[in-house]
Amino acid sequence: MVIAKSDFPVEDTKKLEGILASLVKGGTVKDVNVLGKKALAYPIKKQTEGVYIVATIEGAAVKVSDIQKESRLGTDIIRFQLIQKEG
Repeated sequence: MVIAKSDFPVEDTKKLEGILASLVKGGTVKDVNVLGKKALAYPIKKQTEGVYIVATIEGAAVKVSDIQKESRLGTDIIRFQLIQKEG
């Protein structure tokens, strides 16, 4: 799950796919679901709202440290969370 800034253009699918692809080097993005703009529980980087994006990623070696580094370099990502599916 990725939380982007509230002014993130969710209609621009190429930009969205590009950002997700840059985050998961060594993996592939299978499914992207934009949940829309929602209020944040607390302000993050002076933002009170964010666009929630859920993506399914497949890959043999997706490194959390690489995703953290890429999310800090980009200006559109506020937060991210990785959840591993069983099976």
